[in-house]
Amino acid sequence: MYLEHYDLNILPFENAPNPAFFYPSSMHKEALERLHYTVSQGKGAAMLVGGVGCGKTIISHALIDRLRKDRYRVVAMSNPAFEPKEFLEMTMRLFQVPNGYSRSKADMLHFLEGQLRKNMVEAKGSVLIVDEAQVIHNERTLEELRMLLNLQSKTKFLVNLILLGQLELTEHVAKVAPLDQRISIRYRLTPLPYKDSLYYIKHRLTVAGCKRMPFTAEALEAIFRFTKGIPREINNLCDRSLLATYLADKNIVSHEIVEDAWKDLQ
Repeated sequence: MYLEHYDLNILPFENAPNPAFFYPSSMHKEALERLHYTVSQGKGAAMLVGGVGCGKTIISHALIDRLRKDRYRVVAMSNPAFEPKEFLEMTMRLFQVPNGYSRSKADMLHFLEGQLRKNMVEAKGSVLIVDEAQVIHNERTLEELRMLLNLQSKTKFLVNLILLGQLELTEHVAKVAPLDQRISIRYRLTPLPYKDSLYYIKHRLTVAGCKRMPFTAEALEAIFRFTKGIPREINNLCDRSLLATYLADKNIVSHEIVEDAWKDLQ
């Protein structure tokens, strides 16, 4: 609605995990590098945790964007709240395991291992990204994750596992010691500090084609005060503030508009 008003090419504050909008703060950059290291060096498993809206999913999309399509077969599971066998079936579906197997666990694992070995023969590493992994409350389902890491050649894991989740994921995984011990890379995201929050806003506006900062300094301070540096909250408040400014037929977002927008969001 307000694209032409601000001379933008695309909406700058959508919450879709578009890797083009990935902002490499020192924290987010390190998280991405750790996940990339896990995959490129075949470390087996990594776990990235953080509060709601801190940027875990967009980091995973930035990772997918970085991994060469001719070297990796990357699949992602966004709603993993399955029973053990359902989880295994979904994993097989994602990796496009051919039909023909029975529903016995042994047969399913055998066919999945065959597909992963086929990927390896084709010089493609297999990567499974499990987002929102904190919703897995069944410890037997977490045990299935550990079983996936048991699928190995003589020199490497057949699949690299990336777990993304809210802070409680750490506690869930700790209850399954065989899985917990296999996670070699870990990282925790926190909200952005003040300066990074400002750079984050500027970065997204620049990617969207903005030539002139539409927020006053006081408006930016108010955005950080209300959102406490949580990227998703920043997106929501900036978007609503730009819309309110457009509807008021103004060009610059004031701190008063930000305050009203925040009340509206609440």
